[in-house]
Amino acid sequence: MNTITFRSPFFAISPEYAAQLLAGPTTRVPFARNGKLAAGQVGIFGVLGQNDWFADSDYAQIRQDVRRALADPSIKTIDLVIDSPGGSVLGLPETADVISAANSRKPVRAFVTGIAASAAYWLASQASTIHLTPSGEVGSVGVLDIHADITGALDLGGVKITAVTAGEHKTERAPFVPLSDGARAHMQGEVNRWYADFLSAIRRGRGARVSANSRFGDGRMLGSRDALAAGMVDFLGGLQ
Repeated sequence: MNTITFRSPFFAISPEYAAQLLAGPTTRVPFARNGKLAAGQVGIFGVLGQNDWFADSDYAQIRQDVRRALADPSIKTIDLVIDSPGGSVLGLPETADVISAANSRKPVRAFVTGIAASAAYWLASQASTIHLTPSGEVGSVGVLDIHADITGALDLGGVKITAVTAGEHKTERAPFVPLSDGARAHMQGEVNRWYADFLSAIRRGRGARVSANSRFGDGRMLGSRDALAAGMVDFLGGLQ
């Protein structure tokens, strides 16, 4: 039985993509990119991560591309071209901070050509304006953590695992043990913390355009007109 490992257990990703990640690298189909980006454009495509096997776009590369465009005096605006279901939390806040800092020195515009879900919307929200194609969607504002309990499968296979550990909670997230109430509570606390950071980042980026107590769909995706009414995007339309 193959075990899929992740560098971070926390994901800001549209939940239907979680199954693709859990299926592993041999079954996942990479995001197909169309066309070449122009100077000043930064691509944020597919599943996002940082030095991760599943990443179509790497946070380190996004940060590098934003900084390069910021340093180029011939580039007057930095345009984020986004079509992404989100991805890992590891590296995400740092990337959002780079976009936010760049936007204070040079206008950053986000163009959502398909979807900007979860982590992708976290990044988009740091731009000065967000343009959404009329058929597109944004949202899935939330954080996901998963524990896979494979104890039943091990029992059926006649496999017994003995873990020799130090540290009371060392194996509480291991797939070969059931999830305890204490482990679940700890996972929930960490997810809640990341969710609060997510909401705070959106409010920082969107400012007065959104309600101070908005939960931005509370995990749901919003179509273009609803997103515009909620202040989550500024304009409906694509790249010129």
